Amino acid sequence: MASNSLPTVPQVEDVMAVDESFNALLLILTAVRNSLMQRRLGATVDVVDMEGGDRRSAEVIVSYSYRTWSVTDENKLWSFTPARGGRIEYSTGEVEQAPRDRDDYLPPEIALFFPLSMRIWGGIPDDFRVAGAEVEGEGVRLALIALEDPRFTGSAFVDTKYGVMTEYETPARRFSVRDLSWLPHL
Repeated sequence: MASNSLPTVPQVEDVMAVDESFNALLLILTAVRNSLMQRRLGATVDVVDMEGGDRRSAEVIVSYSYRTWSVTDENKLWSFTPARGGRIEYSTGEVEQAPRDRDDYLPPEIALFFPLSMRIWGGIPDDFRVAGAEVEGEGVRLALIALEDPRFTGSAFVDTKYGVMTEYETPARRFSVRDLSWLPHL
């Protein structure tokens, strides 16, 4: 017996919500592309372990035009240059050179400065996927859902002035970027 009901038509509110998320994601893409054309950025990244409550901070410098970055905390200086690759200088004086086949690796504190490199876009190596995006103030707020277990959620905030993820929170860790500013060229 055939049903006389009509196919469901998306409601205006549903279409608008999709458009808002889509536009918010486009805003992130634009901000990230624009940031790659800018000079050096400096900031402090605070990291909180959500289970143990441990806290640490690191000073970060990223030069998009020279493709270099560095992270300095109380124990080490981790840096990357295209000529030298990755290098970790520990406070003990020990120096470790990262293998060149790992040039694409970004420490979590640096990945925040390259939001499209964050493991949140639902790709094969990712831990989360973006479930929603909403323009909020000077940026875009992302709702995140864990790929393996959707009960685990998180959030992120991308500052569209700088093209940097200034907040990233999962059940395991919370990253916050503060004192973000453009630095003079070298």
